[in-house]
Amino acid sequence: MELEHGEQTGLVTRKQIAQRAGVKRPAVSNWARRHRDFPAPQRSGDTELFHEAEVARWLANRVIPARQLRDGESAGTTYADRFSRTGSNRNGFGRAASEVRERRTTAADEMAVATLMGDLADKVRGPAPTADYVHLCLAVLSMRHTASAQWRGVEKVMAAGHSTRDVRGLLRHIGGLTQEALRRSGDRTDMRSSLLRLQPRSWGDLTTAVRTAAGAGPDAFPLLLESFNSREGLQSTEFCSPTGLASLAAKLVLTPGRQATVLDTYMRGGEMLAAAHELMGDACGPVYGETLDGRLQAVASLRLLHLGVQPVLTSIRSDKWPPDRTHRVADVVLSNPPFNMSDAAGPGLRTRGTWPYGQPPRGNDNFAWLQYDLDALKPGGRAVVIMPVKAGNSVHPAEQEIRRNLARRAVECVITLPSHLFSGTPVPVSLWVLRCTERPEREEILFVDAQGLGVKAGRRRVLRDADTDAIVALVRPWLEGKELPAQESGPALPAIAVARADVADEESSLRPADHLGGGKYGTAPEAARLNEVGAEAVRQRDVLLSLEQRAAEQGSGYRPSAGPTGWKEARLADLCKIQAGPSYTRLPARERSEDGEVPLVFPQDLSGGKITDEPRIRIPRDKAEPFAKFRLLPDDIVCVRTGAQQQPALVSGEQSGWLLSSNVTRLRVRQDASIDPLYLHAYLGLQYAREWMSHRAAATAAPSLNSAALGHLPVRLPPIEQQRRYVELLGDLGRRVEECAAYASSLGQLRTELSEHLLHGLVEPL
Repeated sequence: MELEHGEQTGLVTRKQIAQRAGVKRPAVSNWARRHRDFPAPQRSGDTELFHEAEVARWLANRVIPARQLRDGESAGTTYADRFSRTGSNRNGFGRAASEVRERRTTAADEMAVATLMGDLADKVRGPAPTADYVHLCLAVLSMRHTASAQWRGVEKVMAAGHSTRDVRGLLRHIGGLTQEALRRSGDRTDMRSSLLRLQPRSWGDLTTAVRTAAGAGPDAFPLLLESFNSREGLQSTEFCSPTGLASLAAKLVLTPGRQATVLDTYMRGGEMLAAAHELMGDACGPVYGETLDGRLQAVASLRLLHLGVQPVLTSIRSDKWPPDRTHRVADVVLSNPPFNMSDAAGPGLRTRGTWPYGQPPRGNDNFAWLQYDLDALKPGGRAVVIMPVKAGNSVHPAEQEIRRNLARRAVECVITLPSHLFSGTPVPVSLWVLRCTERPEREEILFVDAQGLGVKAGRRRVLRDADTDAIVALVRPWLEGKELPAQESGPALPAIAVARADVADEESSLRPADHLGGGKYGTAPEAARLNEVGAEAVRQRDVLLSLEQRAAEQGSGYRPSAGPTGWKEARLADLCKIQAGPSYTRLPARERSEDGEVPLVFPQDLSGGKITDEPRIRIPRDKAEPFAKFRLLPDDIVCVRTGAQQQPALVSGEQSGWLLSSNVTRLRVRQDASIDPLYLHAYLGLQYAREWMSHRAAATAAPSLNSAALGHLPVRLPPIEQQRRYVELLGDLGRRVEECAAYASSLGQLRTELSEHLLHGLVEPL
């Protein structure tokens, strides 16, 4: 089905309209409010989307004021000229690169995907493979948000249908449109036949699935794939790469604005190429993808077309490993090959090969894939390959020999990542960064242990932006020839540079733990590492001794009080302004995500009298503006409103501007109240105060303490100077407790390190 002449097929948000028209976002809202002829939006979850063509036609009547013209724009230029210039021509499915900005999934997207991949999946697919059903969902999702003309045709078919006999017509229509779009990109997948294998139980089940997929936001694509992985328990050849992992691989070796040709030698669902394009935007050169049997090729094609990428995809069938190439094709290879498997292309298909680094063992292609990826690179090019951790120190003689040769010539860095990153396997993985060069530029290999990063999400761990940024900040300078940078902030990342000659020993371990500590030791500078750990223990001891000496000088004795002279008692409401968080209806779950700029504070973020440094739930900055009355300031106190009572938390300066959630309450000391906020915080942490609050919480399914009840809490307080003295004393004790714990921890680490090295005969005491 061809597009109407001159019609653009994309959908845009208000923010994208503002970016492409060169105005601030409120200007778009003003246009929509003041002009009745402004294009009407369509809802997708909680997002308003506008047809590009309608926006462009409306902007054609709006001339840009002379004072707002940019260089190269003449008088009479319209906003439509600018809007269209920053867009992109399309052919079939696909968004312009300029539209690929901040990518966020919402709670509404998660709910839509949960519905699609629940019982509805079985009702619609019948005996067909789940992959065919996923093809339907992804095709609808992509078409709905990138090909409006085709989508309107689908809506007409659904409006005309009524019963089970109309099922095949709708499936044939969607499959045909999708197949045409794929053929234009070189993908020969028979999408029509794939969808016609589905056997929905009823017309209603099919249309429910189609409308649910269409109602998900434009960035729900990865959620669908991850849910598919988890549901099917896919094998190593089938599961897709997590978004955070693909993004990390791209950021390690690609630079925004610097053109590069990118190849994924085992394409899976297109995650690596998508990450490369999202990072590089229009500067990304040609993207190539190879697949062995095409099972996921259609998924990868749809994903890349959805981003506005025209990929060059090929399905490789060859009896030679690797197949002949007339030339090296890529500046960068990003790859997630199948783990610990042989003949992934099919039994007996690969019987011959040339191996510059050594013949891989039969039964495991891990090191065949590494050599294949290096073979695909132009001279000086880099590859980032996901490998199982155990490949780094396996004991097979052939693999040891290959590692020895790789360590001498090709390996630049190995990074160990957390386990449970993949939904289909708990196996921990490493990233190997390799370079195609006859002679390495540096005589050391960088080893990094990032196993402690990521956050738990169900049964998986997820790499956050802060995690990938920390790894990139450490590794990129090294790859660019600089010294290993100091880690001044962010999560701690144990790292060490080891001489290539030392790595290429008899076992040739490329497992970071063998060089950093934590397992069987190889060639790390053991004495230097132990001295560092010992020095840290000494530093912690010195800090502790300093605090103890200060406490002794100030005197630590106590005497019975003659009576609380000057003390008084006041209700909490008379001392503080009490503000409960916004109601759930004002700040519903669909407004929240993990990718917003403004953190929301929930009860689970309160720990040990403090608020965690990185609350998981956030909202976009523009969504936070109407909630100014719920903002936090330094020395505010946050209490649990709904849920089990725990120690209230004191707000620090770095947390200024964060927002209350519906489940917490803020206390802000009144200016005329004679109470120090730190004293009040300490008082509310007393067992007495916490029990008082627990006993007055309403006995509902989740205990709830309203502001009126909380305001009756009696608070006993001495004169202000006495309060500050007590706070200082308690603060000193708290710091001593923390330093005792830190000193004990450093001693424990020293003992662990010393045991490993001493009992392996690698060091001796002086």
